[in-house]
Amino acid sequence: MGRERRPALGDRRITLEHLRAFVSVAEGGGFQQAGLELHRSQSAITQSLKRLEEIIECRLVERCQGHIVGLTSDGRRFLPSAVEILARTNEAVSAMVQPQISGRITLGVPDDFRIMDLHGAISRCAALNRGLRIETVSALSSTLVSGVQKGDLDLAIFKQIDGQRPATAGRSSLLLRTEPLMWVANARSRFDSIAELPLVVFPPGCCYREAALVALAAKAKPSYPAYVSASYENVRAAISAGLGVGILPDSAVGADHIVLREADGFPRLPRVNLTMIEASGRKAVRQFRDFLRATVGRTSARADTIALDHAGSRMTAAE
Repeated sequence: MGRERRPALGDRRITLEHLRAFVSVAEGGGFQQAGLELHRSQSAITQSLKRLEEIIECRLVERCQGHIVGLTSDGRRFLPSAVEILARTNEAVSAMVQPQISGRITLGVPDDFRIMDLHGAISRCAALNRGLRIETVSALSSTLVSGVQKGDLDLAIFKQIDGQRPATAGRSSLLLRTEPLMWVANARSRFDSIAELPLVVFPPGCCYREAALVALAAKAKPSYPAYVSASYENVRAAISAGLGVGILPDSAVGADHIVLREADGFPRLPRVNLTMIEASGRKAVRQFRDFLRATVGRTSARADTIALDHAGSRMTAAE
């Protein structure tokens, strides 16, 4: 803001309330939702966010007539750090108020869905609980659900299309996040200009793939698997290379990707839910579940706000 910016790291003027206000506004899409979540007035949230911006000397959110329309580039850079600070605070408090977790826990996580700081949360939980042994398996969600049903996993995080019948009915589950699926390519194209749509997809059993095929069948649009991989990064790279059109949750869309929307003729895709299922009733499993929830479980009906803001920035840059 005109003068040399001083580093804010370690600045005692920044409080957890400042960070909570920013993260809640970013994830909730506005001051009203943030106020409801934090049980504070909208004016208090506004003042906390304004004070934070003054302290770090940059604008974090884009405002239009008093409404939040997205995050600035500085806001997008700052958000992951703010979320991590709050998550680590929650973890530290939880570790002190709960008994030590001990024993062996098998955890299944999806290898085709990015979960913020999941690996870090697992590592920190193990460090705080020396008597705990965590065995983590990464696989497609369909494989994880099968592992839960067979009793091979104590806890699993998997993805499922919103509105579908629960794959593990009768078991304790927790919705962690929900966001829209997107058609993604490396260049803009019209749906009706492609005779046969080349798809970049995960193997059979992936709900992204199944959702895309259902949407294409409703439009009687022929398609073929141009590139198939169980690797999240390989699928993203294949889309970037122009091997075909991919289907990704909005938060997974890369900076070099173009989102193909209904305006381009592409059919609407459903939302995808990230769910944590508890297959074992052991006390240690419940404690570990609660620890993970504090890190990755910031669920909101508008949790896709940040991802959509990213997507809008990508589209603007590409166009």
